[in-house]
Amino acid sequence: MPFRLRLPPHGLWLAFLMAGGCGGAAAQSPHVSSVGHAHGTPVLFSYRTTEGGVFSSDTTRGRATAVLFVTTYDPVSQLAAQKLDEVLHAFRPRANGGAIVLEPEQNAMFADVFRSTLHLSYPVSISDTGARLGDGPFGAVHVVPTVVVLDRDGREVWRKAGMASPRQLEAALAGASR
Repeated sequence: MPFRLRLPPHGLWLAFLMAGGCGGAAAQSPHVSSVGHAHGTPVLFSYRTTEGGVFSSDTTRGRATAVLFVTTYDPVSQLAAQKLDEVLHAFRPRANGGAIVLEPEQNAMFADVFRSTLHLSYPVSISDTGARLGDGPFGAVHVVPTVVVLDRDGREVWRKAGMASPRQLEAALAGASR
């Protein structure tokens, strides 16, 4: 008799995925930190968006910014991208957001499909090699989704590896907007 995998109902499956972090990253428990670099150095970054624009420290300075690291094939990344979009609508014009897809540049087409299919109102960029290897401006990102919140001066003030709840995102953006 062939082996059959039995999956739980859809709601339980989604809860399982959310609790587990992501399917594509190493198994790690989600990490939340309040970095709070009040006197730290601003993060300097610049990525080309899927629409030909620029998502950078220059284009986001002056407002709190949520930077979401995702992969296009991960359902938890897709959910995190949608939740961030919902939270950003409540914070406009006080906050910015953007996603950085941690995939090779030849996957730029998938990143654009990710943005358009999810109807995201913020820019989506493809990462460079350094970001995927942990040598980029945001340091090591080993779990997707991961969200980093920058204050109005571009300093990292909060980071969460794994799925951030809307309440956590709201609190981090509110704190970074002060």
